[in-house]
Parts: sequence; structure tokens; C-alpha cells
Amino acid sequence: MSKKDIKIIFCDVDETLVYKNTVPQPNIEAIDKLVKNTDTKFVICTGRPFSLAEKIIKDINLRDKEKQYSICGSGSVIYENKDKKILYVQQLSKDLLKKLFEFAKKFDVYSFFVGLEYFHLYKNPEAEIKKRDAEQAKYKILDENFNMDELLDGEDKILRIVYAKDNDIEYLKMVRDEILKNEEYKEHLDCFISSGKYLEINPKGVNKGVAIRWLCDHLNVKKENTMGIGDSDNDIDMLKNVGFGVGVANANENVRKVVDYICEKDYKEGGVQEAIEKFCL
Repeated sequence: MSKKDIKIIFCDVDETLVYKNTVPQPNIEAIDKLVKNTDTKFVICTGRPFSLAEKIIKDINLRDKEKQYSICGSGSVIYENKDKKILYVQQLSKDLLKKLFEFAKKFDVYSFFVGLEYFHLYKNPEAEIKKRDAEQAKYKILDENFNMDELLDGEDKILRIVYAKDNDIEYLKMVRDEILKNEEYKEHLDCFISSGKYLEINPKGVNKGVAIRWLCDHLNVKKENTMGIGDSDNDIDMLKNVGFGVGVANANENVRKVVDYICEKDYKEGGVQEAIEKFCL
């Protein structure tokens, strides 16, 4: 692979690009060099909504830039960074969101709705709220008797729902399996674990890989001219839909099975810098 072949880098955010909600300086410097010295685009590909990803986009100096893009909501939304222009959006139906909320209560998992602008938190523990504060996320806390119709018909378009339970990943896997036993859910939903503690629930066929294919088609870029960088299971669709896959040093075993290269550096040390300099500069 020639370094001139890569036209787009798709990069996961948490535990890949970012450490403690901050982009390590080596990564910032490498992205700056990439954008200034090549025609390669750097596209974050994250489960975060744009409101939460915006700080990261600013850190890497790509906010309000024309012809620079971001994939948010685990593939639910694609933006052009300039003016936060929405190019593509997918969301769960209101009926499914209502059923999934009742399902969360049945299995005693805490849940939150992910909107275009806000996290809407229901009975989330203090640790989750502190996490959102540390991330400077936009969020609203739903009281126990909130009106579901008002939420779903409100100004913030609700895209999907996420479950969690005290970092109990095995329990969440069990909940995922129970969801997928239901034929209606199985037909209309995709479920996956992220960050080792969340069960994310998306519309069927909505994932990072599908969003990547859409953006590549939109920009007329071939798969073989793309690279992906990630660390965990929710990056696998992304990594399978690029020409060259990279895992940072902290990548899990499932990611290691599908990538072409594992960095020597992890997300704290500048694994993204390593990938950019080795393959694109």
C-alpha cells in the first residue's frame, strides 16, 4: 500500500483517539500534518452524538471546516463539520423506543436515550452523571414520571437507546440475547456492546460500517483508499468496511482478528499518530 493511496481515515474516538476526553498531543500534531500536507480526510467515527464529539473535533482543528466530516451515533448520523450540516440520519421508530424502554425496566438496567443534541438519562447512577459532566456532555435527567410522548415528539430528535448495568458485561450480553429472541426486535434492531459497559441499540443495518460506505459513495472514494483505526467490538463493522484496518495497542482480541496492523502505542500514548505517520505521511 502506497502512502498516497489513503484518501480517508475513519477513526474511533473513545479508547482510540482520546484519553480522558482529551486528544493526546501526538495525535493532534499528526492530524494537523495530515490535513495540511495531504488531501486525506480524517473522519471521527464514534458512538457519541455530535454535541459530545464537538470538543474532540475542535481539539483536532476540524470544527467548522468545509469538506471535513464526522460520523456520530455509531453510524446514525453523518455531518459535514462546517455549520454542523446533516447529510444522513437514521433513527429507531417511536413504537420501538417505547417497547425498548419498558424492556429496560423489566431487566433492571439503567438506560438513556441518545438524541441529536442531548443524552436523556433515566435513573442513571451518579457515576454516569459525573462521566457526562467530565465529558462536558449536554444531557437532561428524566424524572421517574416523565412523559414518553413529549420526549419523542420534542425538539431533540431521539435516535436510539442505550442500556448499562454497573459495568456487568455478562448481564448485558444476556439482555442482548433476550432482545434478539424477539422476532420483531431481531428484524428491526442491531445490538452491540461498546466501551465494555454499554449495550447500544440501533436501527437494523445502522452501524459504523454502513455509514462509512455511504460517505465513501457520497465522496466517490473507493474502499481500497480508506483506513480505519479502532479498539473495540463496535469498531468491527468499521474495520471490515475499509481497505486497511488498524488497531491501537489496547485493541481487544476481536479487533485484532480483523485488522491488518496493531500499533505499538495505545490510545494514551498516541496510537493514532503512529498509524498516520506509518501509513499516510
